[in-house]
Amino acid sequence: MFQTINPVDNNVLKTYYFLSDKNINIKLSEAQNAYKEWKNFSFDSKIKCIMKLCFCMQKAIDIIAYSITKEMGKPITQSYAEINKSINLCQYYSKLEESIFTKKIHTEYEISYVKFESIGAILGIMPWNYPIWQTIRSTIPNLLLGNIIIIKPALNTTGCSLILEKIFLESGFPKGVFQVLLIDVNKIESVIAHSIIQGVTFTGSTLTGSIIGSLSGKYVKKSVLELGGNDAFVVMKDVENIKKIAKLATESRLNNTGQTCISAKRFIVDKMIMDDFIDAVMQEMKTYHKGDLYDELTKIGYISRNDLSDKLHQQYKNIILNGGKICLEITRNGNFFSPSLLKIENDNSIVNKEEIFGPIGIVYSFSQEKIIPDIVNNTPYGLGTSIWTKDLEKAEKISREIDTGMIFINEIVKSDPRFPFGGVKKSGYGRELSALSIKEFSNCKTLIIK
Repeated sequence: MFQTINPVDNNVLKTYYFLSDKNINIKLSEAQNAYKEWKNFSFDSKIKCIMKLCFCMQKAIDIIAYSITKEMGKPITQSYAEINKSINLCQYYSKLEESIFTKKIHTEYEISYVKFESIGAILGIMPWNYPIWQTIRSTIPNLLLGNIIIIKPALNTTGCSLILEKIFLESGFPKGVFQVLLIDVNKIESVIAHSIIQGVTFTGSTLTGSIIGSLSGKYVKKSVLELGGNDAFVVMKDVENIKKIAKLATESRLNNTGQTCISAKRFIVDKMIMDDFIDAVMQEMKTYHKGDLYDELTKIGYISRNDLSDKLHQQYKNIILNGGKICLEITRNGNFFSPSLLKIENDNSIVNKEEIFGPIGIVYSFSQEKIIPDIVNNTPYGLGTSIWTKDLEKAEKISREIDTGMIFINEIVKSDPRFPFGGVKKSGYGRELSALSIKEFSNCKTLIIK
């Protein structure tokens, strides 16, 4: 048994029960039968189901958005934005051509090509910070390929996942093609070991990701890990509008109350403009007030669980104990944290090695542009980096020395269905999004005819 808790007032929202071993096996058997049916659906039939899903999600958008806000404390406008982004993703994949599954190779043989085919069921172990978006972005490319999906949701956003499961059924997907599995962590290994599971995708912490990766390797199952981030937001001295860039930096850091892997966690700013940048960011941060989450003017929400709030507060205190200077002090009220800004003048290992998952901005300075890659790379993570400058040639040169999976120049780091999403080092491996993600969990089958 477990309960979902409203992070605003810590009241119980609903009580759920974990599946018994018997019911887990029933669901896995349903998955086996569903895969046999779904993999033989025509490409056009799959597209029709995905387009119907768009319609059904739009129809239920209020129900889904309110569930996200209740369960994880996200402002309602951001909950709506998450759903609309998920719908846009479905529309993107619906416009792809079936030819993406075949790659012809010109050789001396009469016929030679590679065909990307489905492999079975993919277990998706989902996070709580974007309960709809994270699930949809893992699910849709796999369904288009012909795989089926079994979701192990984050427990605190169980209601969101169950709503989504119902919408998939309403959209015409056969029973068992998309399933939610309410299991405790001690059941994950037996599910991964099951013969129908042929791949595992996980989004979450690096610590848990290493465990999931180990279990996947133990049972020889392909895995994709999208883990933590410590993204840098680099600002060069030649930028023209510091206030505008500070506004974007603040939005990136505070979106979803800072509970985003690709948010700008470290502001790395040229020393000549650092004071102006800090002043501008503080002014922006002060506009993020505590308010009614269902009010469209509210821009910041709550940390989603009590244990995460306690961890965040301890990290804040540890950074200061290790030399961090307070520019804008944090205030805490239960699971609500006001935005704060800290200045780092030394090699603060807390900031470099740990992911700060909340509304705390960190500012570094540099005096020589040649050391930017060293500062950016001084972390075990390698997800994304944002660079702001008028000198595009210089920015591209610097980007070649930065060890991240994504670099955005004069743009904040964001996920976009058109581009591969993922990182290096302890930010994980494999890619989600774009046409490339469809091939992560595929059988790359070579066919040669002489």
